[in-house]
This record gives sequence, C-alpha cells and structure tokens, in this order.
Amino acid sequence: MKFAEDRIHVKIQDKANQVYQVPESVFARPESTSSASDSNLVFDIVEEPFSFSISRAGSEETLFDTSAASLVFESQYLRLRTSLPEDPYLYGLGEHSDPYRLNTTNSVRTLWNQDSYGIPAGANLYGAQPFYLENRDSGSHGVFLLNSNGMDVMINNTPEDGQFLEYNTLGGVLDFYFFAGPSPKSVTQQYAQVAGLPAFQPYWGLGFHQCRYGYPDAFAVAEVVYNYSQANIPLETMWTDIDYMDRRLIFTTDPERYPREKLRALVSHLHDNDQHYIVMVDPAAGYQDYPPVNRAIEENVLLLRANGSAWLGVVWPGVTVFPDWFAENIGDYWNNEFELFFNPEDGIDIDGLWIDMNEPSSFGCINMCKN
Repeated sequence: MKFAEDRIHVKIQDKANQVYQVPESVFARPESTSSASDSNLVFDIVEEPFSFSISRAGSEETLFDTSAASLVFESQYLRLRTSLPEDPYLYGLGEHSDPYRLNTTNSVRTLWNQDSYGIPAGANLYGAQPFYLENRDSGSHGVFLLNSNGMDVMINNTPEDGQFLEYNTLGGVLDFYFFAGPSPKSVTQQYAQVAGLPAFQPYWGLGFHQCRYGYPDAFAVAEVVYNYSQANIPLETMWTDIDYMDRRLIFTTDPERYPREKLRALVSHLHDNDQHYIVMVDPAAGYQDYPPVNRAIEENVLLLRANGSAWLGVVWPGVTVFPDWFAENIGDYWNNEFELFFNPEDGIDIDGLWIDMNEPSSFGCINMCKN
C-alpha cells in the first residue's frame, strides 16, 4: 500500500511476480506523498477469509468492500467484487454506447477496444479506461484498476448478493488506486495525477471546425471554405476524411480527385487567411506494392503472425497490414513517413492530424487460424 492525502494505492500480485504488469515505462507511477495517518482514506484488511475495504477517514463511510465475494487470483483469471449502495450513480469504465450514467442492473461493461459502427446500446467502443466515479449524497470517489488485460466489469443487483460491481479479468494483477474526492471535479483531478493530463489544446483548436466524410474532390472542399467566408462564418479549421487518398491508401493523394498541387493550393489559401487544415491517417496500410509498405517490410516494423508472415486484416483499402507499435524502430519508420508525405516544401502542409482506428481496427481477418 502507498498513500497520498487523497489517494490510496493497493496492489495484489503473485508472490513470484511472474504475471504481466503494465510497465512503468508505459505508465509512470506517481510517488506516495504521505503516510496512512495523513490520508483522507483508510485501508482495512481481513486475513481470513481474505478481504479488504476502503473507507473515508472521519465519517468511516465504506467506499469499497471486497468481502462481498471471495477473491480469485489465477494466472489467466482474476475476480474481485465490491458491494455498492442500492441504485448507485456510476460513471466511466471506458467508451461505450450506454447512457452517461451506467446501468446498474444485469449490466456487463466489456473493456476490450473495438471500432464498430451501427452497434447496439450497451456495447464497448474505442477507449478502455478501467476507472469509475461513484457519486453519493455524501460525496464522490473514484476507483482505477491499472490492468491492461481484457476484462468484463459486471454491475448487478440480486436478492442473494445485493448491489455489487465485479471485475472479471483475463490476467495481470489487481493494481488499484482509490481517490477520495469528495467532488466529481476533485476525483477527476486526483485521477489525472495518476493517469496523466491530456495534451494541451492549441488556441485555434477551440474555434469553429468543419468536418465530414464524402467530399468528392478538392474543389468541393474549396467550395465549402469559400461558402463559409461568403456567409461571414469564422471557419477556423477545415478537415478532410479518407476521401483525399488514392484508393484509400495512406500517405497518398488521389491523382484525379485530389491532385497534390490542388491540395497544396487549398492549404496555402487557408494559411494565407490564418486558417488551418487537418486530414485523416489510419495505421492500416493497404497490402500493395507501394513505398510506405515496402519500407515497412524492409525495416521489419509490421505486425507478424507466429510463422513470420504479415498479419493481414481488412480495412478501407482492402487487404491491409498493420504497424507493430512495439517494434524497435517503429518510431523512426512512422515519423519518416509523415516527414515525407506532410513536409511543407512539396507535401501536404497540415496543421494537425486526425488519427482514426488506432485501437486497432479490422473489418475482418483473412489469416488462417493455424500457422
């Protein structure tokens, strides 16, 4: 356990320390800044049968109590349950298609990143943040589980078990941070001290932006920019989706609909009027004989199957390959592709980037199930 004034860090791990944990190089841990006696939260433990609880100092209100069910800790399955007040006000647990306040009866929140459109209510989406905020009349608190494995978080209320929240995780460790709040704002600030702050927005990012899929050519984009000026609407930034690409291949422009010289002229016009331009880039590259893929193969930065062949998916250009973000020189490769395509001298001089489908996304897998 480690303490801060408004935070307690509790970690349960295997004695041999053989189970995967999120490395500090990927997710830096904050330093503990106080002792248990100075914290606004109190940790209590029961050794047999094992359970622990988190409560507020002073009021002794219980915020998290694992005695609701026995803890399971195996190499590929972890389970931990906490009891909750009746009909709790819960928020968070990643991106999803639920209402903002989470359903608290017979609900399973899956934390497994997926890109999908036309999904039903209650489905998981891009972001997987195993953090929730609970709001009570007595105040708010937060719970963050630092675990990168796929998991289901079950929220339910039954006559036998009452109201509860249960983690079912495919592996890793139980690495919890509890935040005292007591306001939703302070919970968010305390969580940010652990998870980190978002990138600072440029001032122009707060202006009026125009973005959509389906502009047929560069002339249509230019017409939109012109119409804004004619209507005296202060357009700050124009965006372009994958429409500008040649056959949906990243780091290309369509030679007929979006010729590079026309795009460069459009960007110059925007910049001359103190406006900005953003385009989309997907990580998936069409598995074709063209320079970005050829360089990726030469530099061995693609995601591979166990037998050494490229892992193939299906995205906008058809059959695709994917960068391996853990390859040793992936940063050099990816940065070089951007420098070649987006350089101001003869490329597309963008002001920002629309990064899509990076968690990652494939419309189907065409690899065989066996190597």
